[in-house]
Amino acid sequence: MKLNSGAFKLSEKQLLYASGVFIALTIILRYLHFPMGSAAGGDEPFYTQEAGYLAQFGVYKALSQGTSFTYSLLLYLFAKLFSVSFLVSGRILSVIFFLVGGRLFYKCLATFTDLDFTVKFMALIFYTTMSASWLWRCLPDSACTTFILAALSIVFAGKGYLRLVYAALLLFIAFSCKPIAMFVLPGLFIYLFFTGLNKTSAIGNFLKVAILTAVFGICFVAYHIPGYQTYHRLMLEEKSHEYVGEKRIESNTSWTEVNNYFLLYKDVYNKQNKWAVTFDEVNKFKSEHPDVVLQLSYTQFLKYHFDVFIKSTAEKFFFYLPYHIQGGLFFAKWTIINKWVKNQIVIYAITLVLISAIMFWSRKFIAEHALVLLIPFLFFATLSFYCIPQLEDNWSFFCLPFLALPVLRFLDRYINISLFFLLQFLYTLVLIKNG
Repeated sequence: MKLNSGAFKLSEKQLLYASGVFIALTIILRYLHFPMGSAAGGDEPFYTQEAGYLAQFGVYKALSQGTSFTYSLLLYLFAKLFSVSFLVSGRILSVIFFLVGGRLFYKCLATFTDLDFTVKFMALIFYTTMSASWLWRCLPDSACTTFILAALSIVFAGKGYLRLVYAALLLFIAFSCKPIAMFVLPGLFIYLFFTGLNKTSAIGNFLKVAILTAVFGICFVAYHIPGYQTYHRLMLEEKSHEYVGEKRIESNTSWTEVNNYFLLYKDVYNKQNKWAVTFDEVNKFKSEHPDVVLQLSYTQFLKYHFDVFIKSTAEKFFFYLPYHIQGGLFFAKWTIINKWVKNQIVIYAITLVLISAIMFWSRKFIAEHALVLLIPFLFFATLSFYCIPQLEDNWSFFCLPFLALPVLRFLDRYINISLFFLLQFLYTLVLIKNG
């Protein structure tokens, strides 16, 4: 029985207003919980440090550091324009990018031509809920996601080769905010090559992929020239450093070592997540175990700890994705049974069964839109294989709202849209209250 019908069904215009109110309340509530004047926390000092380095030593030296350069530039320009600190600049920009990103995400949903407008607004609310914890934070994730969505909206909007140049430039800007944006490319290549593919269009589709690759590749090479000339290696985002004047000083312990320590010894030292590991703890471990090498490259980790890699990747692939899809919806609070079920793997397994059942029910929709859904799915899959430790929630900004569409269609069939808005708002309130 479908409850979302008759007098209970809101019009598209009413849902537009309701969504606007929902978004505005989310921004206000988040601000009340995390006001502008609150102390910098998490990675915020790192990004304000990079903006300060750019302000003091110029574009070329900042670019050579290879760390979220475009985001540093945005912080600097916005701070200069409105005479605010870099921290305040980043916190205001997070809201601006969130709003622009939401509009672009809704625009991207137009490519799902058979999607009811109620589901589209549910998806917009899902996007808002997933982003709520990162509002008013000086972090590059919302900027990166917005540039990705801008690129996709151009690709989905129409034909022509010039649009692919613009899309590639936007994707590169997203990459220069946060390198994980590069993982959008595999799915986008497949989408461009196979959309409308036939004998006469194969060459044209191949040319589309070539244009996107060439423009992104040229930007990638040019971007890394200053860093390579200075440090003789590709400079990707790395937070394990500070500056003494213009000189870059690497930390005694890198994030790579922290991540590898967590993966290899989390069971030994009972670590639930990588945030439970401190740099001091890893430093102490290194001094007590000089024979253990934690500074391993990706290929070295696969060579020496392939079993750990397979286990970690499987956990992310089969447990993280369904758990975080339902994590953006009100019914995620069913995990309150943790009071009785202490094993998190059991919670993950139940969630996997639940989401898998809904995906099976939505298999026709998924098949009809496979090329579009492959873009966010391969983003997540590539991220899972490349990032050996556990994934961070903010890395999933881009992919989860798309991958949640089958679940939202299922909910639209059985729940009134007004009730959905109410439950989702109450759930967002809980998320904001809990930080």
